[in-house]
Amino acid sequence: MMNIQRVKAFVIAAQLGSVSAAARQLGKRQPQVSQWIAELEVDLGVQLFQRGANQVELSLAGQHLLPRAILALSQWEQFSSSAAHFATYQKGIICLGVESHIPLNGLITVVNTFFEQFPAVNFVLQVDKLTVLNEAFNAGNIDLLLRHQSDELHLTEVGYCRIGKYKEVLLVSRQSPLSKQAIVAPSELAIYREYVWAGGQACCEDLEVGFSGHYCVIPDLGLLKKLLIDGSGYAFLPLSLAQTEINQGLLTVVKLNCERENVERGLELRWHFGFESSALGLSLLDLIKNQLSELT
Repeated sequence: MMNIQRVKAFVIAAQLGSVSAAARQLGKRQPQVSQWIAELEVDLGVQLFQRGANQVELSLAGQHLLPRAILALSQWEQFSSSAAHFATYQKGIICLGVESHIPLNGLITVVNTFFEQFPAVNFVLQVDKLTVLNEAFNAGNIDLLLRHQSDELHLTEVGYCRIGKYKEVLLVSRQSPLSKQAIVAPSELAIYREYVWAGGQACCEDLEVGFSGHYCVIPDLGLLKKLLIDGSGYAFLPLSLAQTEINQGLLTVVKLNCERENVERGLELRWHFGFESSALGLSLLDLIKNQLSELT
């Protein structure tokens, strides 16, 4: 079996153009590094260098194999790093489930910071309706579950924390007749089409539609906002996801006469017992709690 140390000696000697320089970088004696390269040549059955008095020059075989040796060395280092991380954290993949309609922009800092702290750990973000996520969470396929706050007073079978809120608003285009009114009655919405954001939900059967008999279910938020801006319908969306269009005067917030204040949706984070006992789990929990507690 080929020794990775021999491959490393070959790569460094080729890059520095000197076996003695490679030996210094590796912290070894020159005869040892020369022996490793010679043994690699025997393993491969080719001569890698044309040797001179003070320096080495790659042979045709060496020129051909050097890029592949660099790639193999890089892959080995990634393999070793991943193995070390797994030995430390007992996790190679973290899966975070997020309930449909929860704005994901609050997670950007969380995910980027997590990547910096744990570069060898893979991260999966799964967005779906709550029933699907609950099933996956209960089966152990999801490590963390971010959902809308439940009515349960206290949870005894899982770890949990109620964190943050986001505002949901009623939006219309500035050209809609509804935009001329600060407050509207639910009955006034009946004649307009409701644009319903599927919010990552794969199935539309469980989506709630409210005040209109005509609706359009759209999974893509950008398309929904474009249709809303150009049309005369309305939509209920998280405020943070439409703030740019509101600031630009393209969309207007109106209130219902039965709900004078913006609706605030509370968030709840759940995890399996024991997840917080690892450095990886504790770090991710702290990141999510600190970031989402700042939502308004």
